Amino acid sequence: MSMQDRFSFDTQSRLPGLPFATVRTTILSMAKEHDLPLITNTDQEIQIETAYGNYSFVRQGADSSVLVGSTRADWLYVLKESLSDTIAHLSPDTASKILWSDAGDSAGCLPPNFQFITVQDVSQLPGGFLRVVCQAEDLAHFTTDAIHFRLALPAPDLAYPEWPYQSETGATVWPKGAASLHRPVYTVRDLNAESGRLVFDIFEHDGGRATEWARSVTPGSRVGLTGPGGGGIPQTESITIYSDETGFPAVARILAALPPTARGRAVLEHTCPDSKSYPLPDHAGIEVIHHPADSGQDLGDVAIAEMAAFADHMIWFASEKSATQKLRAQIKACGINSKDHYIAAYWTRPASSGTQA
Repeated sequence: MSMQDRFSFDTQSRLPGLPFATVRTTILSMAKEHDLPLITNTDQEIQIETAYGNYSFVRQGADSSVLVGSTRADWLYVLKESLSDTIAHLSPDTASKILWSDAGDSAGCLPPNFQFITVQDVSQLPGGFLRVVCQAEDLAHFTTDAIHFRLALPAPDLAYPEWPYQSETGATVWPKGAASLHRPVYTVRDLNAESGRLVFDIFEHDGGRATEWARSVTPGSRVGLTGPGGGGIPQTESITIYSDETGFPAVARILAALPPTARGRAVLEHTCPDSKSYPLPDHAGIEVIHHPADSGQDLGDVAIAEMAAFADHMIWFASEKSATQKLRAQIKACGINSKDHYIAAYWTRPASSGTQA
């Protein structure tokens, strides 16, 4: 079955000036790093499967072309944007010449996965979190398999913010320089798709742009949102959760949604004792274990040490990038199918600091 037959939405573009050998090497590296299935891998074509859909790259003489397919229009757009970023690192000149076949009449319009949200309230939560309540334009796609999104925050001293738009080629043009938007990822803590009410929690850390925004924003202020993103609520009866504070809102969603018959553990890492008081739903079958961040073992070490004891559990893991990579490598070495688990880097530790990014 061809990609056009398999997927409801697809688009394609030539990649002028980008040799197929370069593309193939990059995609093989991506598949290895993220444990993504290779559907086709020949000297003429390489096709990779992701949670959002598939990419198929084909040799076109000295250049390459790409076909992207997905079951949803917003997911197709996410795939296009992700690929454009990848191509820009390989060949900025090629990235500037991408012309998507579905560009149509969208030039000058907002991206299809972008909307504005209006802040209604910000309140302090126990554990060093801020709860933000907003009114969104459209939450129809925020299902249980897509609970994450990105904020789009302009610089606080910018009098007239700029917002992204689609170019004539179908690519998104993001504001640059002083008008650049800060785009951190957050988890939907609660929502009402019918009324448009959206709630999310921000873990406070001094100097963080999202933290400073939430501390100073006033009701009625409008900012941007892109999403939703993947990494939804697990459908399982046996689970072991590992998370630091950045993942606590997602853990709360999971605990609230797991069936009463579910059994497992939630190992929660704390950089400060106060974060133990973050409000999590009670679940009779899930044991909550508190793990201090200064114990000498990061969450990756803890998860690896416990893998054998909880081999029948789904692993849900959200932490710093290096701990995440460590666990992914161990899972692969053990021959475990990573698609049965959720292992995500929620932040990256700066090389010069031990503080959260």
